Amino acid sequence: MNFTKKLNLTNIMNKSLLKQALKFKDNSPTYSQVEKLSIEAKVYQSENDVIFLYAKYKERTQILNKELFFEFISNRILQNDGIVNSFEDIEKIFNAQTRQENIKASGDSKNSIVRVFDNVVVYQIANNNPILYKNHSEIKVKEKILAVENGETFLNIYSIMSKFGFNEFVYLGGFSNTSTREFLKDKDVVFFLDYDIEAIRIYDSFNCKSKSFFIHPEIENYFKNNNNQKLYLEQRDKLPEKHAELQWLLNLIDEYSAVVEQEIIA
Repeated sequence: MNFTKKLNLTNIMNKSLLKQALKFKDNSPTYSQVEKLSIEAKVYQSENDVIFLYAKYKERTQILNKELFFEFISNRILQNDGIVNSFEDIEKIFNAQTRQENIKASGDSKNSIVRVFDNVVVYQIANNNPILYKNHSEIKVKEKILAVENGETFLNIYSIMSKFGFNEFVYLGGFSNTSTREFLKDKDVVFFLDYDIEAIRIYDSFNCKSKSFFIHPEIENYFKNNNNQKLYLEQRDKLPEKHAELQWLLNLIDEYSAVVEQEIIA
């Protein structure tokens, strides 16, 4: 089964079928309550030679295999616009109305896509839609990769960072998932993270062929005029005394007693 599909976050999800899928959360619905979903499931089961749903007219419908059921929802209903592993995941996507909400549905902007798109690599080239890769060996890398921490920024990454010469992007979501970490091990990577203490820990946690931390040309102005002192106070106990690569960032944090979040940079 091919899990590599285009990720079009602007598409409207088939909410009618998602709503029917949610009827299985707490009970076994009647056939009439989930008729459209049952018909789709019957076709999918036949095409893939699997059985995960018992559906018969005038009888209660039952899920026989939850893992295969959620795989069906991901592949046939969402068409990999989201990968779900639970009814809670379906609820999050069902309630998402816009491209931004779809990403934010799985958490805050620092961990947004990770819950819904766990165990995949989210990769974007130029201004094209991101693509989900279950098998990261299928990704054809031509240039240095920009690794982006936050979901809100990733939504508009090409317009923000193409002016600095970047054309290939991977989504992290904080400390990232295992698949993305494995993918980056033999790559040349520039990390575009928050300019805070937690970002230092994230940066240090990655092993890459080569890596660097993106220094925005106006970063000191952001520290002067758009800083976040509250977040600094929450993190300052973890501030290291020195760092071989990121001493410039430590100095800025120390000088302004503040940090800068990635989302405010445009």
